Amino acid sequence: MLFRGFNFQDRSSQHHKPKQSQFYVETNCIVYLFEQFLPKLHFNDVSSVQFECYPNAELAYQPVIMDGLLPVTIPYNVSDFYDLSDLEKKKKTLDLMMDGLRVICKDKGWDEEPFLYAYQKVVEKNYTFKKTYKKPKSSPNRKLKAKIEIEIGIYDCTASLVVEDKEQKHIYSEVLYQTEPIFELLYPLLGDIKWVGNDEVRVHERKPCEHQFKTVYLQ
Repeated sequence: MLFRGFNFQDRSSQHHKPKQSQFYVETNCIVYLFEQFLPKLHFNDVSSVQFECYPNAELAYQPVIMDGLLPVTIPYNVSDFYDLSDLEKKKKTLDLMMDGLRVICKDKGWDEEPFLYAYQKVVEKNYTFKKTYKKPKSSPNRKLKAKIEIEIGIYDCTASLVVEDKEQKHIYSEVLYQTEPIFELLYPLLGDIKWVGNDEVRVHERKPCEHQFKTVYLQ
């Protein structure tokens, strides 16, 4: 099975669904950052891992359930998460992931090295997710390049159009979309970049809505 990634779930009986969903959303930035440093992984029976946080529980993974989902019980009181600063939340998310992964690697015989590498890269990036999405597109006169930059934080996910010159000097930027930190909400909106002349850029949505677009004027 191709491994598709991770997510967190708050299983505290003290929290209702909106609060539980908040934990899933606020941990996404580190989950996405961690995943981008992993190679393609394949496992016999697992396609995703779900870290389920319970107060007063024992650290252990559960039997694989439908569609290759592997639940991992993490002993953590999520109420404590909301008392942390933003940076502390990111660090705690990463630590909880590694706690769960160490148990899986030990008991299921997975190679720990890819996960240790991803851990180190997240620390090197200062727990910050920022990347260029898709290949930059040159203007007709070849003097400028337009690209889309994605930033995912604890509370939001932002897609911005960034224009640079040949020396990669910043010329202009504008926020196109801002959503919850769930990249899947942005994905349908980020299709082709098309220049209209040398001072107008359009960012089209993906099929079947490619006729819809946002326009950015540089002047």
